Amino acid sequence: MGSDLVEVKSPSSPTPARTTTGLWVELHLPDGNTLLKYCAWGVGRLCFSVSLFGVNITRNAFKLGIWLCDGFETGVKRLLKVYDALPYAGTPMTQVIEASAAVIEEPLEIITNIISAIEGKQVMIIGEMGTGKSTIAQYLAYTVGGRVRVYECEGTPTDWQGLEVIGKGEDWGAIELGMAEDLEDLSNQLKLRTERGDGALAGTERVIIAEEYPELVSKVLSSGEWLERHARRGRKAKRFTVLLSQYDRVAAWGLDGKSDLADAFYRIRLGKKALAHAKSLKNEQLINWLKQDQSHCLLDDQPLKLPPYREMKSAALRGGSTIVQPYYDNAIHPEKSAKNAVKTAPGADYSDSFSDENRLLWRMIQRFGEGKSDSAIVTEVLGFTGKRYGEGMTLLERLRKEFGG
Repeated sequence: MGSDLVEVKSPSSPTPARTTTGLWVELHLPDGNTLLKYCAWGVGRLCFSVSLFGVNITRNAFKLGIWLCDGFETGVKRLLKVYDALPYAGTPMTQVIEASAAVIEEPLEIITNIISAIEGKQVMIIGEMGTGKSTIAQYLAYTVGGRVRVYECEGTPTDWQGLEVIGKGEDWGAIELGMAEDLEDLSNQLKLRTERGDGALAGTERVIIAEEYPELVSKVLSSGEWLERHARRGRKAKRFTVLLSQYDRVAAWGLDGKSDLADAFYRIRLGKKALAHAKSLKNEQLINWLKQDQSHCLLDDQPLKLPPYREMKSAALRGGSTIVQPYYDNAIHPEKSAKNAVKTAPGADYSDSFSDENRLLWRMIQRFGEGKSDSAIVTEVLGFTGKRYGEGMTLLERLRKEFGG
């Protein structure tokens, strides 16, 4: 291929033209194979570019999804705080203690000293037969100290040894008379307290125990007044009662409509009576504790562990062999023994030979037979009716001769 020299002149410039030498290169169109190679390369390049583009798009999509998820989570958490506070009128949950979140069972505060727990209290011992009511009452009688009187209509000669026992053999008249004496004694104590103050009653404490008291309610006329006055005034007069019963109902105690009197008594519940009361309190921990041992019982709503049975029984046996108690005692009438408790003026000098039973009968006639005919005294006061009427009249005449009535 040859080369040519070309001269170029510019019409607007007088400057001499430059001479340029150019090189021509011959280019041939690619053939089919070359075009296929370029096409294959182009397709591959496009695939790589598309894949990178797809990765970038996916990455950005995931980033957008993560951002949206984070935003959604933050919003829901804020909304949840408000939602959780709705039951508490909008109070923040950090200031709310959810009581139902955890159940914490505190250990039971068990009373182990029954003497200290009931000191200076009026007490009811409630339990079905065989739960140890009498054993507990005897343990208290021989342990609490002071004077003790027992109303017992079914006792044996070995029960309550050394204590003043009234009413054995279902002698309801003797119990009537005894309760009348208690009321008089209570009045004397209160009178002395009014005149001289509490200090004058120091050392005159007295405990009165009544076995199966609900039975006395229907058999002894003065039992209602006796219970009410001791419930209201007994503590101030230093006169304390321990009443036993199989029943845990106010009606059985003759206290219908007098719930305030029932509240004056501490209740020791034994056996099934204790379990029933614990169930009414809906206290599973207390129920399970009561089932563990027969010595477990309740003092009102509190768990009480009694001394072992042998310990209570031995205390009663020791006390029964050593205690000797006067028949009657209070601060105004310091010492009236069983021998001089009932004396009429004509028979004061020789009444020491009278039997205790006759003294009680005569005292009862004096209190409840005033103004009544002999027939009424025999039937209503002494309780001799029908075929035993003649026996009653004979007894009345004998009592009048003995006591000079």
